[in-house]
Amino acid sequence: MNCCRLWLSVALVVFGISAASGQSSNAPLLQQHWFEVRTVHFNIFSCGNPDDVRKLATKLEQFCESYALLTSARAVESPPIVVMAFPDEESMKPFLPLYQGQPANLAGFFQRGENENLIVLALPGSNSAQTGMEVVFHEYTHLLMRRYDAIWPLWLKEGMAEVYSTFEVSGGYHVFVARPIDHHLELLANEPLMPLRELFAVNHDSPQYNERTLQGIFYAESWLLTDFLVAGDNPTFKARFGQFTTLLSRGEPPEQAFTNALQTTLPEVEAELHAYLQRGRFTPVELTLPADVSAPAMSASSAIPPVLVYYRLGDELMRIGRFDDAKNYFAQAQKLFPASPLPYEGLGLLAAEQNQHEDAIKNLAESLQHGSTDFLTHYVYASEKYQLTADSQGRYTPLKGEDASEIRDELRKSIALMPNFGPSRELLGFFETVQGENLPEAEKQLQLAIELEPENLACQFSLAQAQFRNREPAAARSTLKPLLLPYVDARLRNDATDLMHEINQEFPAN
Repeated sequence: MNCCRLWLSVALVVFGISAASGQSSNAPLLQQHWFEVRTVHFNIFSCGNPDDVRKLATKLEQFCESYALLTSARAVESPPIVVMAFPDEESMKPFLPLYQGQPANLAGFFQRGENENLIVLALPGSNSAQTGMEVVFHEYTHLLMRRYDAIWPLWLKEGMAEVYSTFEVSGGYHVFVARPIDHHLELLANEPLMPLRELFAVNHDSPQYNERTLQGIFYAESWLLTDFLVAGDNPTFKARFGQFTTLLSRGEPPEQAFTNALQTTLPEVEAELHAYLQRGRFTPVELTLPADVSAPAMSASSAIPPVLVYYRLGDELMRIGRFDDAKNYFAQAQKLFPASPLPYEGLGLLAAEQNQHEDAIKNLAESLQHGSTDFLTHYVYASEKYQLTADSQGRYTPLKGEDASEIRDELRKSIALMPNFGPSRELLGFFETVQGENLPEAEKQLQLAIELEPENLACQFSLAQAQFRNREPAAARSTLKPLLLPYVDARLRNDATDLMHEINQEFPAN
């Protein structure tokens, strides 16, 4: 929910090694039975109560299935989400991200990553379990609504995530969201609301988003405004609010799109919002589903081999930037399990994370030689090999012979192992565009990557390049058009403008 949760992802499980020293310091965890529970969308690792883990799996799948039923199955597609389900908050604490040198004060967190998404929480039964689920639902909502990342203002992204964080199943065919959030209401009862113009101006660099003393009112008011617009007692505003996203997608600035959508002024909305808060009547939204989601999640359980636990824990440390600690885990695993591909994979991914391309290639090649069948190993190995062929300005030229064949083959293996992994398709599409030998294949892979990662605007730029090279100017212009809108990153927008100019020069419009 807040900036302390924004840590690059992956996971997982505790194997009782001190993160700071690499020495065993949590003997009770070492003595526990660690296992993995796999469902359709989640891989859960835990040494907690198996019944609690199964209940957790059901809650997560209910949320996922409900969203898919209300939108589409494509909306929830992603590589499996890894869950670290600690027995309690105390055992989770040593593996939380650090804030000012200490474990962050988190009941749980969800972190999106390019190659894997991560949930970390304490199992139900601990004091913070419910708060942990709310945090998880909040962050998972960001993933599910990622297609709006580029156009929604920050207050709406956070407000919508808070609305969905209160998700609850009622019976089999009904779910509730937009339930009142007590800690927000308590804060709003004691602090004045920010003027909406100030709320709208908050971005990821603002103090209101990053400083703890200011975050509370930003999140509370973002929730209140979003709740008012999607679940409040003003039917006119509720009916008109959907137009806000449409106007944003057309390039209107957020404040202008907001007032145009609601057909009113900011002061009028502020007055209505104050009155809504004073009335104190918050009615949850009941959503009816076309199918029953109450059944326990279908799952399969298996014991975890120790080398996987070392790898997962080291990988988690790497993703939160604790590179030395991560290396200790991978190195110990390499000594204890030299025949396994996992320690080499971990060391290779760590080297890639640190831009040590030669070391990354060496270790990832070792992992493949030891029999790795992980989609990420194939992808990162190909990516690292390809990066070494770029010039000092990051430009690529067509490759020949074994180098081209190896990169193409590794990307295809990655896609075969994980078809829903967008980056492999994006890189293969870009690679084939540069090669110029199979431009229809390049377009196909890039279009699939965009479907999997609609928020990845850079992939749209790559698709336009492929279409241009394939002498499809109309298609290229259509693909570039959304990249010319004001909300797009300035550098990408400039690149899109330059490419559009190049297309128009070579293919003048009639």
